[in-house]
Amino acid sequence: MSFCSQSLCTKGQLREAMELLSIFHHVTIQKLKKKGRLRTHTSTNHPTLTSNHKIVRLKWILSHLLHAEQNANPKFEDMQQVIPIDEKWFYLNPETRRFYLLPNEPNLYRCMFKRFKVKGMFMAMIGKPIFDTHGHVLHDGKYGIFPFVYETIAKKKSKNREVGAVEMKATQNVNKEAIKAMLLNNVILAIKSKWPPHLSKDIWIQWDNARPHQIPKDEEFIAACQSDGFNIQFIYQPAQSPDLNVLDLGLFNVIQSIQYQSFPKNLGELVDRVKEAYGLFNPVLNKYSWITLQCFMEEILNHLGGNNFTPPHKGKKRLERPSLVQQAVDYLNTLFISIGEGNEEDEGMQVHAD
Repeated sequence: MSFCSQSLCTKGQLREAMELLSIFHHVTIQKLKKKGRLRTHTSTNHPTLTSNHKIVRLKWILSHLLHAEQNANPKFEDMQQVIPIDEKWFYLNPETRRFYLLPNEPNLYRCMFKRFKVKGMFMAMIGKPIFDTHGHVLHDGKYGIFPFVYETIAKKKSKNREVGAVEMKATQNVNKEAIKAMLLNNVILAIKSKWPPHLSKDIWIQWDNARPHQIPKDEEFIAACQSDGFNIQFIYQPAQSPDLNVLDLGLFNVIQSIQYQSFPKNLGELVDRVKEAYGLFNPVLNKYSWITLQCFMEEILNHLGGNNFTPPHKGKKRLERPSLVQQAVDYLNTLFISIGEGNEEDEGMQVHAD
């Protein structure tokens, strides 16, 4: 029986693959991989999509396309007025960490109580950055990341604090009341304070269909969204579609990677490290995340609303580099003087035909 006809369940381990290929040394496997005759693949679980889910995803993407001109390809709308928001758990001490050590360095020993994992939920939001024609940042698109925490008085003494000390606790049950308080006290205020003044104040906040994400209808919330000339509205992204939220495509992975470079000791330090990681998020990477979102939209259209595709790689850095032809043109423009731009010395050296 050939290797291709074998079930994928028997190809999950190196030893099983070696037995199927009748190979008795792992070096041969590495040679096959180097020659391109064998490859490794990491499979991840995707959200289950029904026919209705796919139709809604297609309609969502088509609503973000501009009307195409005659004999021209359609383009995506600017999406400058859209601010995606989402929540994510950050852990004080993840289960596994990878370190690169020298041969004589000792292995790092870590321990923790399994029942008392310190973690905190944060609500993050990000907008599209704005650059001028020279590539300088006019607005980084960052509006803030806010933790779901509260303060309480310690009732007992421990090795970390005294009785009566104020300590920070993470909100474990993030319900619709907690979401509403976060929107009123942090999200809306941050948007109003950091919104670029030259843009329209019609703003769309995009979030997913989680159960606590219910738009409040009371007068206080409506007044907060409509005051100071702003018109803030909420839109739901399609269900089962984290690939249509720019936070899941870029921001969360970056700030989690930066946060894991530190070793916070308590929840307060974890909050500080996460906020620092958010502040270090490069606006250029933010721009790339929005380009990645449009690439995902194209793939979803090509796959009729499905999500069975490999994340596209467009070479965004390469596309930004000026071409060799353009560099040559710019260089030649510095060598020649345009008509009418001569100086007095040039006029004195002119030769008359007379």
